[in-house]
Amino acid sequence: MAADAGGARFIKDEKKLVTTKKLKESEVSMLFILAIIAVAALGIYFILYPMFTNMRSLTDEIEDLQKQESEYKIQIAQTEIALKEYAEAQADYYRYFSYFYSPMDPEIIDERITSMLIAHDMTPASFNMTMLNVEGIPPYMADELRANPVPETTEPPAGQEPPAEGPEAGLPGVPDQTIAPPTVADSYAFVYTVTVSAYGNRDSLYTFLAQVSTMTAMHVTSFNFKDPSTERDADGRATTIPGEINMQIKMYVLVDGVPARDFGTN
Repeated sequence: MAADAGGARFIKDEKKLVTTKKLKESEVSMLFILAIIAVAALGIYFILYPMFTNMRSLTDEIEDLQKQESEYKIQIAQTEIALKEYAEAQADYYRYFSYFYSPMDPEIIDERITSMLIAHDMTPASFNMTMLNVEGIPPYMADELRANPVPETTEPPAGQEPPAEGPEAGLPGVPDQTIAPPTVADSYAFVYTVTVSAYGNRDSLYTFLAQVSTMTAMHVTSFNFKDPSTERDADGRATTIPGEINMQIKMYVLVDGVPARDFGTN
């Protein structure tokens, strides 16, 4: 009986060891908190982190797009300015186009000048034209008008000879003999130089010059007139020689697709 009682006690003690130990409420709460933290960490890693990464990439993309937008706005503003400048340049081109003749063959220039001479009652005698050249057009500069001071005459002291007259004496009112600086051309043009001679009177020459003065593409650089004369031959017969007119004319022309400034030199 004693052996059976000892065996029963041993089995009971063993069951007590195997029985699960009950946890406290604080430990259960701690386990719940740890479980919640673990779930939150997994949610952050698998859900929130990719979302934040995508948000960062979207923010960078938005910044890049904003920079591109600013650049496009600048380009659009520059394009508007360029279009405005182009329209102004095109207007200037058509305005200046009227100042020059369109491309012409030498024969057309000959016919134009000869017809103008005939229209002013002049008889053409000779016509000579140079090759097409490029000449500089100096800028227009108006001379400043100044009033010369009135010279003062002073009586020399007794026993002293009066100073010599002229620029060397340094008299007031005598302008200085200075050499004007050379003019530098800032634009160039294609030009034909034409030398013509014709017979006519002074009135014909003056009316011709009056017409040319209103033309921007034709310029008479020099002219002279020789009065009519009468010559007699060996038999005494009189021959009247009409007035002779000599002129040098510059004809400014355009050449399609070729700017004159590319061939000009300072």
